[in-house]
Amino acid sequence: MKKTRPFVTTSGDYLSVLISLWLPRYGWTILLPIVLCAVCGFMFDERLLLVALMLLFIVVPMLMSFLYTYYMLAPEARRAVVRKEIEITEGESIRLIYLPSEEPEDDRRGRSRRMELPVGNRKEDEKPLPPLPVPAPETICWDDVTGVKYTSRFTVYLLRGPRLNFLLIPHSAMPREAAV
Repeated sequence: MKKTRPFVTTSGDYLSVLISLWLPRYGWTILLPIVLCAVCGFMFDERLLLVALMLLFIVVPMLMSFLYTYYMLAPEARRAVVRKEIEITEGESIRLIYLPSEEPEDDRRGRSRRMELPVGNRKEDEKPLPPLPVPAPETICWDDVTGVKYTSRFTVYLLRGPRLNFLLIPHSAMPREAAV
């Protein structure tokens, strides 16, 4: 059994791994119409070059925002951004143990009130923020792991599901004797 040190990955890390997994599978569906319009524009009508540019600069960013909201707002994406430690028993299961955030309460309050206008001295009437809820531990059966991919910074466990699901573990969180 391997057990990681507590860690957090950012949503940017999650998105970069998501794109590196998504583009080889589905990127051709975006690239094909752009290349087709560009080639037809060079051969037949220059106006098709404008269509290719519109696809590239208008449609592709809209598709990328859809990709972001479809995957990043999925319930499974919380696995990436919540502080946790992971116990991996190869061939059996992966257990995610969620931990409370190390972020001080003052940092959370400052971030949530960043856009408020200052009105007098509010320190007296401020109530302490309740602690953020910690999800219950989660166990992923090894049968749901469809593959393991190693990037320069992460070990990525690909998981079975209706969407492209995966679990990120930074190499820095793995104990030295278990690191790949």
